[in-house]
Amino acid sequence: MIAEYVPAALGVVDGRVLGRAELLPHLRAARGGVHSGTVLTLLDYAGGLCAGVAAGADAGVVSTNLTARIVRRDCAGPLRIESEVARRGRNSVVTPVRVRDEGAHDALVADAVLTSAILASPGGTPRWDRPLTSEEPADQPPWEQWLGTRAVDDHTVELDLAEKLRNPWGILHGGVVTALVDLATEHATGATAADVVIHFLAPNRTGPVRAAARRLGKRSDGTVSRVEVRDEGAGRVTVVAVTTARA
Repeated sequence: MIAEYVPAALGVVDGRVLGRAELLPHLRAARGGVHSGTVLTLLDYAGGLCAGVAAGADAGVVSTNLTARIVRRDCAGPLRIESEVARRGRNSVVTPVRVRDEGAHDALVADAVLTSAILASPGGTPRWDRPLTSEEPADQPPWEQWLGTRAVDDHTVELDLAEKLRNPWGILHGGVVTALVDLATEHATGATAADVVIHFLAPNRTGPVRAAARRLGKRSDGTVSRVEVRDEGAGRVTVVAVTTARA
């Protein structure tokens, strides 16, 4: 799972997920500050975990839509992640998620809403001891190297669908997809994603998975791009996103 490289301890209390993540060097961007992809991954992971608990013991969840605004990237850390269930319907769960910088007096880093689809899953989502803890060594390779991304052209990046990047259902983890959207945006515009709206249309099962960012134009708060993700091995579009990138 993508949480392999996000040092975090998560516990579920009263329908909420509370998490904490240390900002190790590999989670920071080359130009300084935390990687937007790191923040988006935390949002997807914590919101998805919260939705999974709400879905119940005989069901699982997959991300279907993430809307997020990152307001701060110059973070001291550690980061605190908070998510709760806003709505649990028959087929979906809506979970708002926030990230705060404990090293900067709990300054808001990001605010998001994740919608997850509920899937019939015999045995449900794999359960972990609580609090759920994932610890990684401080000498991990840089973010892009760990993911295995590579440039295809001036606006496109791709990665192979390695086993470590799959969720329990064998598909590319939603957190990796959000990171790929951010990396494609940065590759095409030279700036990192700050506002994102991501629609998950279909699972990525085969790979390589390719994300292409096309600039739509500029506005006062950044460069707007449309990002399309394709599972090249399956020959289909799996994600459509709109990002606003700021330096």
